[in-house]
Formats: sequence, C-alpha cells, structure tokens
Amino acid sequence: MIQKEKIQRGRIDDEFFRLSITGKIDDILLLKTPVNLMNIFSEIGDRRNFVLIEGAPGSGKSTLALHICQEWAKRKLFQEFDIAILIRLRDPLVREAITISDLLPCTNKAMANETETAIMSLYGKGVLWVLDGWDELPSDLPRDSIINKLIRPGTSQERPLHKSTMIITSRPSSSAELHPLVSSRVEVLGFTPHELEQYFTECLEGDSQAVQTLLERIRENPVEGSCYLPLNASIVVNCFLSDNHSLPTSNHGIFISVVQSSLKRYLQDRLGKTTPVGDITSPDSLPSEIRTQTVQMCQLAYHGIEKNKATFTDNDLAVLRITKEISNVGLLQTVPSIISDGHLVYYCFLHLSIQELLAAIHISLMSPKQQISVFQELFGSPRFSAVFQFYAGITKLSTSRPILSLLPRFLCPVPATVFDLVRKVVKNEKEKGHGEPKPLLLSLINCLYEAEDSRLCVFVANLLNHNLHLNRTTMNPIDCLSVGYFASVCFNTSNGFTLSLHSCSIGDQGCKFLARGLSKCPNSNNDIPTAGIHIAEIIENTNSISKLDLSCNAIGNSELSTLCEALSTNTSLKSLNLSLCSLSLDDHGAIPRLLNTNNTLESLNLSSNVVGNTELKNICEALSTDASLKSLDLGNCSLTISDDNGAALYQLLNTNNSLECLNLSDNTVTSCRHIAAGLAVNKTLRRLDLYNCELTDQSIEELSTGLINKIESLHIWDNASITEDGMKTLARHLTTHCSELTLLLIPIHLRSCIETVFRDTNKERKRNGLPKINVYPLIDCDY
Repeated sequence: MIQKEKIQRGRIDDEFFRLSITGKIDDILLLKTPVNLMNIFSEIGDRRNFVLIEGAPGSGKSTLALHICQEWAKRKLFQEFDIAILIRLRDPLVREAITISDLLPCTNKAMANETETAIMSLYGKGVLWVLDGWDELPSDLPRDSIINKLIRPGTSQERPLHKSTMIITSRPSSSAELHPLVSSRVEVLGFTPHELEQYFTECLEGDSQAVQTLLERIRENPVEGSCYLPLNASIVVNCFLSDNHSLPTSNHGIFISVVQSSLKRYLQDRLGKTTPVGDITSPDSLPSEIRTQTVQMCQLAYHGIEKNKATFTDNDLAVLRITKEISNVGLLQTVPSIISDGHLVYYCFLHLSIQELLAAIHISLMSPKQQISVFQELFGSPRFSAVFQFYAGITKLSTSRPILSLLPRFLCPVPATVFDLVRKVVKNEKEKGHGEPKPLLLSLINCLYEAEDSRLCVFVANLLNHNLHLNRTTMNPIDCLSVGYFASVCFNTSNGFTLSLHSCSIGDQGCKFLARGLSKCPNSNNDIPTAGIHIAEIIENTNSISKLDLSCNAIGNSELSTLCEALSTNTSLKSLNLSLCSLSLDDHGAIPRLLNTNNTLESLNLSSNVVGNTELKNICEALSTDASLKSLDLGNCSLTISDDNGAALYQLLNTNNSLECLNLSDNTVTSCRHIAAGLAVNKTLRRLDLYNCELTDQSIEELSTGLINKIESLHIWDNASITEDGMKTLARHLTTHCSELTLLLIPIHLRSCIETVFRDTNKERKRNGLPKINVYPLIDCDY
C-alpha cells in the first residue's frame, strides 16, 4: 500500500517514488510513501480520523477490510479501539439504517439499543468503523441515513459520532466526493512482480517450469498490464490450468472466461453434461440447460446498473420474474446479511466487473436505437465507463443484429447514433483544461482499442483536432496499449498530430505497451516484435508526430537512447518535452546526437533532470550549427555555471542563429561573464530565465554588460542575494540599451525598486525613444 499526501515538487529522485510509477496510482503530483497497515493512523495528528482506502477493481479492498477486523479480533491490530464494526455497504439493510442500532449485528434489538447508547455517550470514541464498498452504496442514500451522519462533516450536535474513527474502501472512480472529507488517502496497489511470481508458484504447486511458462506467456500478452490485480491474476492462472495453457487477451476476455468457466462447471458438476458452453454473448448458441439462467442473469445485472445497485433481494427477483435458481450457476452468490444476524439473505454477483460484463451483454442484445438510448441515460454515472468498455469489446461498436451481421463490414458501418454518443464523450472531456485528468476520454480510447475500428479512431481524432491531451490522467499498461493503438491510426491518417502524456505514470512498462498498441494498427509496420519493445519504435513508425510530451514519466536513460535515435529521422517533430523523466545525462550523448541529426525540432525541454556540465557542453556544441531550435529549457538540471565552465554558453549564444528562449533557472550561476559575452553578440534571443540561480549584485553587473541585443523578457526573480544596488546598476544600463525589452521580473524583496528605481528608468527610456519596461516582483508561488 501507499499513502498519498501533499504535493510532490522537484525532480523524481526517490527510489520508491520511481518504482511506484507503474500506472497504478491516481495522481502523480501527490507525494507517495509506502505505509504499513498498522501505521495508517500514525501521521494524522489532530485531524479527523478518516482514512480512505482506494484500489482498482480486484485489488483486494474487501479482503483487506475483513482482514483488518479479523486482526483486531485476534488482538494483533488497532488495539487502541474498544470495538471494530464491519459494515458492508452493499448490504440492502444499510440503505434503510437510520440509527446505529440498525447497523449492529446483534442477536436482539435490546442488545443493539444498549450498544448504541454506550457508543453515543462517548461520541463514538474508541469505535473503529470499517465501511467496505463506497462504490456499491446506492447514490440515492436518504439524507437521514446513519451513514451520512457518520461521514458528512458538521458540528458535534449534527454529528454526534465525531470522535469515531473510520476506514472506508472504494474504487477511485467513485470516491472523489470523499476526498475533501478524509484525513488520509491510501491505495492498495496489488501484486509487485515478485509477489505475482510467488502467487503463481503457490497456485502451480511449486512447478517452476510451469511458472516460467506462464510468466513468458503473460509477457507476450496484453493482460500483463492487469495481472498486478490479485483477482485478475487468479483468473489468468485458472485459465492457464484449465484451458491447455491458453490465456485471454483482453480485459473483457478475462471476465468472459470466468463466466464461461462457471457455466461449464455448472453443466458438468450439477447437470452431468459435457456439452460445450458456446458463445455467452449470443444466448442462442448456449445449451438449452443454461440459456434461460444466463439471460436472466444478464437481465438482473443490467437492472442493477440501471438502478445503481450491487445487491438484490428476493423482491427484486420477483419483480423481474427471475427464479432463485440462477444462484446455482455460481456467478450470483447468496449472502446472509450480517446486520440481520442471517435472517435476511441477499444476492450479489461474484464481482462488480462480472455484473458490468453481463449488463453489457444484455445491452448488446437490444436494438441499436435502444443501445444508444441506454448509454445516453447512463452517461456520467460511475459505472458508465466500465459497462461501455465491455460493450465495446463485445460489439466492436458496430451493429450486431443477426440479419445485419451477415453483411460485409463495409456495408454495415457504425450507426450514426454511436457517433453521437462518442461525440458527447469527447465534448464532455474537451471542456476540461489540458491539465485536468480525463478518465472518460481514456476510457473511450480503451473502447476504441477493444473495438479495433480505425474509422472510429479517425472520427475521434478529428473531434480532438488531432490533439490528444491526457495529461495527469494515470495510465496503466492496458491504457498505454489502447493509446498506442489509437495514436498509430491517427499518426498514419494526419499530418502534425500532438500526443501529450504529461504526468501519466507511464514508465518503462507503459512505453512497451504503447509500442505494442502501435503494432496492432493495419497501416503501421506490423513487423514490430511483441516483446523487448521500446518507445523508440513508436516514433520510428509514426513520422507525422509534431509534438511529443512525455514529461513527468519515469522513462530513464535506457529508453532515452533508443528514443533519441528514432527521433533523429522524424521529419515532422517540432516539440519534445522530457521534463522530470528521471534522466541522468552527464556525458550521456543521446541529446547531442539528436540535435546533430534532427533539423526540425524547435522546442526541447530537459528541465528537472540531471544534465550536468559535461552534457551541457555537448549540447551547446551540437546547437552551434543548429538552425531550427528556438526554445531550450535547462531549468533545474544540476548545472554550475562559472568562469571556468561557462564558455560553452558563450559558444552557443555566439554561433547559434535560431534560439529565442533560454531557461537556466534553478541552477547555480556563480558568474554571468560568459553569458553576457554571448548575449552581446547574439541576434536572436528574446527571453532569458535566470530565476533562483543564486545571482548577486556582481552577477547583475556582469549580465548588464551583455544586454545590448533585442532581448524582450528577462526573469531574475527569486534571487535573494540581489540588493537595490544591483537593481540600480541594471536600471542605469537599461536607460539606453535593450530596445526591445518590455518585461522584467525581479525578486519580491526588491518590489520597492519599481517606484524608486525603474520609474525614472522608464522616463529616460521614453526620452530615448525606447519602449516602457513592465517590471513585476515575483515569488515562487506566483509563478
């Protein structure tokens, strides 16, 4: 598990932080630290004791909730609490609970009332509430529900249980409303690669050869991206054992295999039949013995999605005219309510994902018009994305009625109504800014991959104006696979496509799946191997990409070399952002080689990586003859610019004829002599950033001697050692020089200089026919 608090600033240099960037984390901007279960309350302090445990479907949240209560009962965990109360929020009685006694699993009402009185008298102090399954709680929870009183903030009178401690579990897609209320967020990550191998070893009873065979098969299979989830891993290993080592190849295939396995077991063990199960997405192909039960389970699953219900009572079955016998199949389980001491029995599917799959099958059997109408109604609901993805895998987003399915695909295009639904999804996500996560758009990209319909990909690309921005949208390997497929289609049908994946938690594994997605495109180079693949192959086969943003992803040096080698032949690339990519480049050579061979790149961002002075020299030498690069960002790159090693910057500014923006901020600049000499002869630079560079008055005096060119913007804020004397030196020089300078950003502690120094400077400049300089004081948080 990891605990997520605060904002992560600076470079990614923490070992755990790098290792945990694998696409399993909600938000890369949040600082992540490993946390032991027994310590999840230790750093809360005086804040409200409310811990949210999030995790992807199948990561083990419910297992963890039960484990917490079991360990408390064994006196091994959280013994500071007098009582631990497990509430499964899917329980139908929870929705109706008004008082604490309604939630307690007591043998009689008198005992429940007595316990409630004791809890209320202490305002809940000493009580640990473990609420499992926030995402399974009905959205129309009554306002007077005791669950609302437990969770919602308020005064002591409004919330008499304000001293209670709570743990609540949820899917991330349903927990956003809880984030402002909780004191800490924790995420269950599932298996590490080592733990996954251990788990397979146990399942295969120590057969090391079988384990290695399974791992090799998985590495060549897209399901590798989801096997970190314990539920998915258990399904995959079961398929490996029961189906002659065959494995599902998609997310919907994983759960279809579960349904087929259950139906097969029911036929064999309950009915003594060896009849093949058939295609579960087409009920007519199923054996008659299980056809009715399967159709009814799909009907019930859809009813639950429609009403946002995860559990069902006998009354629900009666209203839908569904027989209780469907629970014998094994996909729907009967669960006695803990609250009613077993007197009430309710039904729920083995997992929410199975319910979502069966609901998608039910929808796929409707008429095309009904299908779209259903999704229009579900749009915006927490489970829309999951059901729509299963639906896309089943139908390939095309008309699947029996008569039309006999026609060739080109005569049976995607119904216009599907395009309307896709247009609605894209419009909804485009209204967000480039920095906002776009989970619904990413879900749509997943659907396009499941459908493998290049026409629909092109349609979406046109809606996006050939700009795919998924910044800060966490991508697991399966997501990367889908984006790779989508990008490959769009790269091959457009000129100048922009792909922005800033802060998407991609990492090396994600790069591999991006490339694997590319190999599925019919227009791309299909000779790409399925293993040992690198991000470079994406670029080699997508010559139309004009902007590539991979910032804040742990790419590392090994991927950088192949990336730069591939980019060297790209004739369309104009912008490359590798900021915060865990690079250590001192004398690495990859970037200089790229600059020597690529003659189209206009913007290069290497900020917040370790570049080092040797690599800086190599980069400057490469740019001496470069005629295309206009912007170079070397901010926070562990550089030290002094009299001894600043000559490389002079060479750059003296010989380069294209550079317009240079950022050297957040580095150590002990001398500006070489920078000034270069500025004095440079004819193209328009903006220079030197904020937080430990500049002094001496630095400003040196810099001033070079400010005779056409520079328009100078940023020297956040340099605490500069005094008013330094500003006066700079101001005197600017009265007659820098005819294009219009913006000057100075340290906040010198803001008085705007009136005392630069007002007179601007008067002199006006008399000399020079434009006014807009001077602003800045601190880091302003910028």
